[in-house]
Amino acid sequence: MSRLAAAFVIGALSASTLALVSLPAHAVKFRRPYNSGQGVNYGFDNNGGGGCTDFHCGGVCYDGHSGTDFPLPLGTPVVAAASGTIGATNNGCANYGGLGNTCGGRCGNYVRIDYSDGTSTLYCHMQLNSIAVGVGQHVGCGDYLGNSASSGNSSGPHLHFGVRVGGANRDPFAGGCSQGTSWWVDQGSYPHNVPSSQCEVVCQCSPGQVQHEGCGNCGTHQRTCGGNCHWGGWSDCVGQGPCAAGSVDTRACCDCGTQSRSCGGNCQWGDWGGCQGSDPNGGNDVCDTQEPGICGEGRVRCRDGCTKCVRIHEPRAERCDDVDEDCDGTVDNGFPAEMGDPRPQYAARLLDASSPQTLAAGQSAQAWAVFLNEGTATWKKGDIWLASAETWEGRPSHLADMEKWPSFQVASVLDDNVLPGEQTTFVWSLRPATDAEGTLAERFQLTTAQGTILRCPSPNVEVKIRVSGAAATSPSDAPAEQAPETQSDSGCGCRTAGGGRASALLAWSLLAGLVASSRLRRRRSHPSVARSGPRA
Repeated sequence: MSRLAAAFVIGALSASTLALVSLPAHAVKFRRPYNSGQGVNYGFDNNGGGGCTDFHCGGVCYDGHSGTDFPLPLGTPVVAAASGTIGATNNGCANYGGLGNTCGGRCGNYVRIDYSDGTSTLYCHMQLNSIAVGVGQHVGCGDYLGNSASSGNSSGPHLHFGVRVGGANRDPFAGGCSQGTSWWVDQGSYPHNVPSSQCEVVCQCSPGQVQHEGCGNCGTHQRTCGGNCHWGGWSDCVGQGPCAAGSVDTRACCDCGTQSRSCGGNCQWGDWGGCQGSDPNGGNDVCDTQEPGICGEGRVRCRDGCTKCVRIHEPRAERCDDVDEDCDGTVDNGFPAEMGDPRPQYAARLLDASSPQTLAAGQSAQAWAVFLNEGTATWKKGDIWLASAETWEGRPSHLADMEKWPSFQVASVLDDNVLPGEQTTFVWSLRPATDAEGTLAERFQLTTAQGTILRCPSPNVEVKIRVSGAAATSPSDAPAEQAPETQSDSGCGCRTAGGGRASALLAWSLLAGLVASSRLRRRRSHPSVARSGPRA
């Protein structure tokens, strides 16, 4: 049949010069793209030039034809051969174009449908302004697309149906000179095949098959394949956890902190982490820790998520400075030898001392001690006492000489002012009790008249006396070593007073003149000598 004799001609739609191929297993199955009963007029040229060969190795085609023509009268409804998405449309060509007409790329008014497997179908020569779909629209199998006509390169009304895979034209009919698998649901009988109008029934599953799938937070749901080989709807999601795996939850804690927890792979919350937070105002707010000494100075901090007053000084060894460095509630306790800066108000350092080593029970003797004022306050006359630590701490003194002590606990009282940096000598009497025996040890401590104990660096003197027996019947005063001048070069090296009855008698004969002259000399050279006993 010559082209001029053909009732319906597609002139310039180029045929694909390709070898015969088999239909891919995933290819879309097509229904007849119209609803009337017309069969094929001109088929796809499978020869690729040099004469026409249709799919059945016959001649129901013309040389170079790239599609399949169905002779539809003007205005016949054209429908989608399969469900897909509108990929392109063209409108604006006259209903009758004629051979050689290039409107719409020779296809005239057309619709192109794309499918998920990469296949597309082309519907050419459609009626002007009849196209009822738009690009991106989803259409189902058999949905109305528009009407047939003869727009573009066409010699009369018909539908040119083209199939493309990857942009290449393909013959949808199976036959000896085409492919082995038909792309039609049912391609009909040769030579003028009328494909079936039945849409493809895709079997999604086997009837009764159950499919499980994860959902939500580690939950599962399921669906069942029905008798139509299609899946039913999903069931409700069951077994969900309270959280999504990997999510993080944060909450406030105490008054300045936050804490977090993470959701594990099982969609269950893990444990809350520690409560932490930033220091209020950068940690610069001053506060009182209510601790003694240097530990009382604090700053407001966020600790374990809670606002706390945290000390900025840790306890340290005490120094002689009127500061409670070890934070035990007592200033300068333990007689710290190291002087602080600034110095405390009251501080005394023992420079020299002497006391008898042996006395008879009831026998009286003198002791002396030289102290340096290392504080910042002047020791005023009558305001500094040398007291027995025993009685000061609530125990009776074993060496008190109540005939000569100013009181039952005070052994000697300062009798002149002593400036900071000066030294003074305290002289006092010792008398073991008449029933005393063995070795008596007692500490004598400097205190103020107001009851403040001097605590450092060495404001006391230790006295240890061995009681030798009954007191002598002769005068009872026995001397200790002579008290020195209250200067730093006073220096006697001997610290042992006489002992026993004979030494006591001998000492007594010397004491009146020796001690009297010594006291007179001390008063002339340095006025700050403390004495025990009554004063005028």
